Amino acid sequence: MKFDDVLETIGPFGKYQKIRCFLLCLFASVSAWHALNMVFIGAEPEFHCDNQNMNISSSKISNISDAGLLELLVPDDSCQQYDEKDVIIFYDNSTGVHRLLSSNMSTTDCTRGFWYSKEKYSSTIVSKFDLVCKRKFWKSTSKSVFFFGRLCGAIAFGQLSDRFGRRPIFFVGAAVLLVAGSVAAAAQNIYMFLPMYFLQGLAQAGIFLVAFTLSTELVGPKYRLFVGIMILMFYSFGYMTLSGMAYLLRDWRYLELAITLPVVLFVAYWWFLPESVRWLLSQNRNEDAHKYLQKAAATNGTVLPTSITENLHDSNTVKTDRKYYFIDLVRTWPMAKISLNLWFNWFVNALVYYGLSLNTENLSGDPYLNFCIAGAVEIPALLLCMVSLNKIGRRVPLFISMCVGGIACILSGTIPINDLETLKVVLAMIGKFFITASYGIIHLMTAEVLPTVVRNLGMGVASMSARIGGILVPTMLDLKSIWTPLPLVIFGSLSITSGILALLLPETTDKPLPQLLEDVSSKNKRL
Repeated sequence: MKFDDVLETIGPFGKYQKIRCFLLCLFASVSAWHALNMVFIGAEPEFHCDNQNMNISSSKISNISDAGLLELLVPDDSCQQYDEKDVIIFYDNSTGVHRLLSSNMSTTDCTRGFWYSKEKYSSTIVSKFDLVCKRKFWKSTSKSVFFFGRLCGAIAFGQLSDRFGRRPIFFVGAAVLLVAGSVAAAAQNIYMFLPMYFLQGLAQAGIFLVAFTLSTELVGPKYRLFVGIMILMFYSFGYMTLSGMAYLLRDWRYLELAITLPVVLFVAYWWFLPESVRWLLSQNRNEDAHKYLQKAAATNGTVLPTSITENLHDSNTVKTDRKYYFIDLVRTWPMAKISLNLWFNWFVNALVYYGLSLNTENLSGDPYLNFCIAGAVEIPALLLCMVSLNKIGRRVPLFISMCVGGIACILSGTIPINDLETLKVVLAMIGKFFITASYGIIHLMTAEVLPTVVRNLGMGVASMSARIGGILVPTMLDLKSIWTPLPLVIFGSLSITSGILALLLPETTDKPLPQLLEDVSSKNKRL
């Protein structure tokens, strides 16, 4: 008997699953805080050379306002200041204002450090560690280090959770996230901050991967869509709430602690979070699986017949010494064409999603409000997935969302008339709406297509592909120096290509999850 049939007997989405899925959804919000915190802790406030206590050769400046003195002493380049030896200020009797004696004074690098505006941010790593001008590369390096950590976490946690189980790796990752975030908040320089930020990226990507996989393995086929979309909606909710936290806590250290310390609460999950029964069965640990199934049946108010577990034992026997590695994902052609297709879809989704997010320069105004709106647009996209995917399947909506999103990107980039700037923005947001939908679909579809024995490993490689796509976004956006619409044309073309390839993936709606690699091969033979 298949495991999905057992779930129907004890309750495919009973009280037992609802409680555990809700707990995992809560972590998704915390995961979003860590995934997106660089928007605020790495923000660059307005700055210029600190001109206080400059040795100015004039006695007629006592009545000059700070704004007037700033205009006199600081050139347009925020990284430069006028050479103090050349600065001579005099009072122009004809106009009644102070002027510089010479207009061709030489400039030098800032000699007294920098002044940072606190209008929007009290403190960020940029203002704390002076990551501007010649040290500006450290800001982009921080983002790259974090994404590299996420890349490593996606691979490492996928491999580890498939070998040692979902539950222990979840708690290992939570411990790493707690320690790394706390130490990062106390960092005294960028050299201390970067290793901790790498570990934050590693743990964040790894735990979210485990949580998403575990949540979809808990429920029956009809509820996998609901659970998969809900965990992504909680992620979007975390996206939005981060803007409120950042608005109230404008110091980066306080914000870092605010998103990290709640991880302590997840210690309580030790008594609630089960191991994946599917994983236990794939490892031939049938007695442990039986205990969890009995507990689930009791919580759901149902009974687990002994005959069911015996049949389940016989039909899911797996050699205990069999270990699975990356090569198993591409060892056979049926498995390879699915894996490569999934990974390309993840790569394109991340590239287009983050590309559109970083390209929304027309959204001027309050950065906290803009960030909140950018998260809010994801909610209706995910709701659309929830109400439609079980009715029309996964494959066709994925194709439609990626193609429509791609067309919107291309149109947004190639509309030539400046008077239609608002239309360009609308098209870009339409593109983000559909790419968000496709991101949700590909998350769910990957967890449903891959066999249990390599599911977390495959999800890890998929997440790694997405991280590579995210890392490439800044380079793609720089291509506008060649041709202004080029980045959006590339995003749109790749999205359409990926959508067409998605039609080659197997449909998974109301289908049992494959347990072994042989299940994928047999399905392809039947097709």
